[in-house]
Amino acid sequence: MLPKLDLKKKSLLQVSVLACFIAAIVLLIILDYFNLESFAIFNERGFYFDYTWKGRLFILFFMWLLVLEYSLNVGQEPKTDQEKLPKSQLKILATYLCALIPIIYIISVNFLGLDQAVIQLGEALRGEYWRANFGDWEHILTAAWPLSVEYLMFTVSFVATILLAYGRSGLKKFGISIGLIAGITAIYLTDTVFPYGVLKPLQLLALPTASCAAMLLDLLGCVFTMFYAPGSSAMPIIRTKDLAGKSVSIGIAWPCAGVHSMFLYTLIMLLLFRKSSMSRFRKLIYFIVGAVGTYLVNVLRIIAYYFIRINSGMSAAETFHDVYGELLFVVWVLLYILLIVVIQKFRLAEKTLAGIRRLTQFSRKDTQQPAAPQQ
Repeated sequence: MLPKLDLKKKSLLQVSVLACFIAAIVLLIILDYFNLESFAIFNERGFYFDYTWKGRLFILFFMWLLVLEYSLNVGQEPKTDQEKLPKSQLKILATYLCALIPIIYIISVNFLGLDQAVIQLGEALRGEYWRANFGDWEHILTAAWPLSVEYLMFTVSFVATILLAYGRSGLKKFGISIGLIAGITAIYLTDTVFPYGVLKPLQLLALPTASCAAMLLDLLGCVFTMFYAPGSSAMPIIRTKDLAGKSVSIGIAWPCAGVHSMFLYTLIMLLLFRKSSMSRFRKLIYFIVGAVGTYLVNVLRIIAYYFIRINSGMSAAETFHDVYGELLFVVWVLLYILLIVVIQKFRLAEKTLAGIRRLTQFSRKDTQQPAAPQQ
């Protein structure tokens, strides 16, 4: 009876940890939806879980991956992994405390005045720099910075909880969830601390994407100029005129070039290939083809933004950028995964190769057939 009781306690710990993170996200959804947050700009901009860029949609995606990975790991733990689960009361208490950090943070920020401490921290770290270099410094300080800290809290607490609850093996079991939340946190923090293409190594990624988009716009007969002016916050800029004849400038920073889309694509493919019995070579081919497709989708997103900006105005372009632009990537990835499933299920690759071999053999026999003797 004792081993069964011990196993039930461990299962209860795992489910409780999962429930803590889900409860924090649900609370955040409620506060966001009913505009009850302490940061005024979060209430003014609408439902932040709608936004793919500098929004909370990736937190929902994180929750989905967390539940999915937990479901995949249930019942598949070897005895050695079960023995590594925390046994001491102190370690179990520490696990619960780490799991409760997000919900404690959300309550403290919105009801206990911690929001002012978050603002003061951003002011102390980068406030002077933001004021001196960016006209929208107030938005960075009161919106982008608190959101980045929010993601950071989820990341730190989740990694600490997994290490305490599962040990090092937990990093592998929940690798996709950890990779997503940590990666998005790194991207948001980097773009907040170094806004608008200030970080040169990442900004280099925007140049080929912008150039490819400009080339396609040129093929479509669009009239525009593209230039890159060196400087502290230099980025490729496409300049044209809207329907009213007013000058329009479209700056392309590294996030707009689809860095986070490529990151998400990598995570999704890792999840897809995780339990697959495909050969490594085939996985590599699928990944490379999908990466090229994702890059082209990012190019098409820039082109779509261009046409929306000149035809429908700035407001519509911002909505596309923050909400709908990422849907192009989502649709592409879903279609590509469906294509992979169809190819694997119906063995289309094998059938295609077999057909090519038969056709080649038939053509060889036809060419090698001896000519009829002349009389």
